[in-house]
Amino acid sequence: MKNIHRSSQATPLFSIVAILGISLGLGAVFQAISGKGGFWPGFWASSFLFFLSLGLMWFAWRSAGRGKALAWIMILAFLLRLALGLFLGWGLPRFGYDQSVQQAGFVFEDAYRRDGSAWELAMSGDTLMQAFSEAYGADQYGGMLALSAMVYRFLSPDAYRPGLILILTSGAMALGVPFLVATTRRRFDGQVALWTGWIFALYPEGILLGASQMREPFYLLFFCILFWAASHWLDRSRLRLALPLFALTSVAFLLFSYRIGIPVIGVILIWLWLETVPKIRRGWMKILGWGLVVVGAGAALFIFRDWLIAALNWDTYLTIHASGMVQFQLERLPEWMYLPFLVGYGLFQPVLPAAISIPAPWIWKGLGIFRALGWYAILPLLIYALFRVWKEKPDRTKRLLVMAVLFVLGWILLASVRAGGDQWDNPRYRTAFLPWMAFLSAWGVQYSIQNKDRWLRRWLIIEGVALGILTVWYVSRYTAMFPPLDLQVMIGMIFLVGLLIIVMGWLHDKRQKIEDLTDEDEKL
Repeated sequence: MKNIHRSSQATPLFSIVAILGISLGLGAVFQAISGKGGFWPGFWASSFLFFLSLGLMWFAWRSAGRGKALAWIMILAFLLRLALGLFLGWGLPRFGYDQSVQQAGFVFEDAYRRDGSAWELAMSGDTLMQAFSEAYGADQYGGMLALSAMVYRFLSPDAYRPGLILILTSGAMALGVPFLVATTRRRFDGQVALWTGWIFALYPEGILLGASQMREPFYLLFFCILFWAASHWLDRSRLRLALPLFALTSVAFLLFSYRIGIPVIGVILIWLWLETVPKIRRGWMKILGWGLVVVGAGAALFIFRDWLIAALNWDTYLTIHASGMVQFQLERLPEWMYLPFLVGYGLFQPVLPAAISIPAPWIWKGLGIFRALGWYAILPLLIYALFRVWKEKPDRTKRLLVMAVLFVLGWILLASVRAGGDQWDNPRYRTAFLPWMAFLSAWGVQYSIQNKDRWLRRWLIIEGVALGILTVWYVSRYTAMFPPLDLQVMIGMIFLVGLLIIVMGWLHDKRQKIEDLTDEDEKL
């Protein structure tokens, strides 16, 4: 961690020249690999985007304290996403399914439709403001469509090069790292900040989204910037930069997606209020502030009411009818259990045993296992944090942790409801809060190590048992290796084993505490 604070010896001019050289080299390699259109137009376009991305990353790295550790996190975050994006663009047409989306090299249909519309808008000659109209329905918000169309119109008018957008999405994710690490370091110790950066950079769903022409990488960048600006706002430091940056980022967020932007901006503002209210002496100001919080929350619920109801009904319908297994299990449950079952089903998506067992082309099986491993690595850390943040001190740190864990887990449940248990939209929606998921997970790991707490290990054991039992059930469905097994019986086994581990762990800790007190009394 000493490296995070170590100053770089290179002068800014030397660094800029180095970035320019690296950008030209990457541009040449990128165009040679993509092979879209003429070499020189593609070379100059990609080189410019590399220079823009790397230049912003370098500036943010310097502002965040520099250091080799931080630099490596950012470099890996950028290159992993770019490499995966190029690989999928090459591999999906060859090894994926025979569908137009995959044959074009896209994982997400949303990205395929929006990027195609961006190329049409760029070539149409219409003003880019048309992206925010109803003329192009591929992007209901317009921000990502306008940005992509601008790239194609001004940098790649000779040929459709969807790979250019990957440079921006990869760069956006990497650019968020220094903001998140710097903010976490202001609230926690350096080790938590470092863990946060690594989790944010290496979380598989985040890597896949950054390797696609999706809006989510920009959501995550905006979240990290807002978190950073709010932290400086509270500390009354760098206000000339923090306040305008907060305002501009909020506007950009709303242009990319007000349905994600409003909750994220709202949560950050609530955090600011919770940090500020203990310092307020006048009662009427507290009442006014809480009144504004209640009014804002009510307004948000009113804005999203119809959307949530319609989405719930439609997505639940799709889930029930798209999966024979889900429909079969629901038929065995009372109607009032449908929603809890679907939320629970969505909570564990993508299901790792299913990704391992269900037959699929190797490229999709690999993606499924990759995404599921990431979710099942971070989920027990979030559950552990839910039970441990209440013991944190001082109060200022505890307020942030308690608020973060409640909002993150609430958002995860909402994502399950919104997507009806879908294995693609559901994980994508929940990733909007990845910055806070990362620092909560990092804090949990550090807390467990410092306090020699056994409960994180026990949650991991429970998860391992659950995955083992479910893997046996999934294998019994798709192979003749095991006789057909009943899912409800398997879930019952998981519940009983998990409860046994929890009770035995609680009794062990109780006995250990009594023994420690006895030893202290004997010493006295």
